[in-house]
Amino acid sequence: MPKKVRYEELFPHEMESIMRDKPIVYLPFGTLEWHGLHLALGNDAIKAYEICLRAAEKSGGVVAPPTYWAIGGMPHPWTTRFNDDLICELFYAIFEQMEHVGFKVAVAVTGHYGVEQVYALKKSACDFMYKSAMIVAPMPEYEVAYEKGYRGDHAAKWETSILWALRPELVDMGRLSKNLEEPLEGVMGEDPRVHASRELGEEVVNHIVERISEIADRLFNRISPLDKERYIRALSVQTTILSKVLGMREEGYPVLRSADYEAFITNLWSGKYVEAIKIGEFLLLKLREMQKSLHQA
Repeated sequence: MPKKVRYEELFPHEMESIMRDKPIVYLPFGTLEWHGLHLALGNDAIKAYEICLRAAEKSGGVVAPPTYWAIGGMPHPWTTRFNDDLICELFYAIFEQMEHVGFKVAVAVTGHYGVEQVYALKKSACDFMYKSAMIVAPMPEYEVAYEKGYRGDHAAKWETSILWALRPELVDMGRLSKNLEEPLEGVMGEDPRVHASRELGEEVVNHIVERISEIADRLFNRISPLDKERYIRALSVQTTILSKVLGMREEGYPVLRSADYEAFITNLWSGKYVEAIKIGEFLLLKLREMQKSLHQA
């Protein structure tokens, strides 16, 4: 029988036991957004929630209910969008409350990938950690699955496969045209009709759960005060990178798809913070040079 890990279902004595043993909270974030004709509108938060449940069941901790309010989204029916400042305040307030409850580590997983959303989550985490003791690990789940070739998509190969593995009743491939020449509305990435499978989803989900569990354990059990400062510094560098990319838009996005950025992410979540900082500062220098060239053009 799986461990009880859902915050809202725990009795006080159960929560007290968890807080004595492993005061780690998993915070799933997503949105309500069109994800093609074949995926449920709540895909992003549902995906993050199910991943967090599996991580907590594997290695301990508590999973908070998912947050469906987010920044950005596809311009399609039934998509909700909220103001950036409002969502940043919400993220920060959630972190504050989790520390107030007594958690020592929060793993914040967003299944919604827009750069604005990822930036807001990471910036809120940095701002919070500058003033607080609780450690926050903010990430879209694909940041720990680069080794699998997963770098995020939208209702395409990867998101379809993952939801198929996690909640198969929320995937209806029969809704998609069998004519492969016909484009799919709201799908960005490799065609799910050709490339998605439940087996692929199970493989990448197992990998993500393993990695997230490792990160939570490292931040709770095996991080020194010096490494904590380095971790926050590395995360702050990433936040600055994302801020500059947002300011440059199309011209800056290739940096986020580069091998150097992938190396930065890999080092960050492997606990190699000094290496991550070096690579991140190199990327910032590159972005500044790109900005200078754009202004001169």
